[in-house]
Amino acid sequence: MPDNQAIGELEDFVKTMLPECDPVWPLSRQYIDGIALKHRKFRAKKELRARVHAWLATRKQPGRMGAAIKEGDLDIDGDLAVSFTEWLDRVFDKSQ
Repeated sequence: MPDNQAIGELEDFVKTMLPECDPVWPLSRQYIDGIALKHRKFRAKKELRARVHAWLATRKQPGRMGAAIKEGDLDIDGDLAVSFTEWLDRVFDKSQ
């Protein structure tokens, strides 16, 4: 995770950027939850990844996290996103 403390994957980070009242997120969850376990091709610990990618499939450029940020579909003003951006700015600051 971007804070180097929380356990998780990129999709855990993306989930923190989903708008609180996004109407598609609950539908993405319902879709994945509706797939019988015997028909799922992903492991149980990858369920959030499947849900996030189901949500991403509904975007203007389906499946692309970066495009969802560019289109304004993800909230980049949250604490974790802001601190990650600030860290990236410090790491790649060429003036130092």
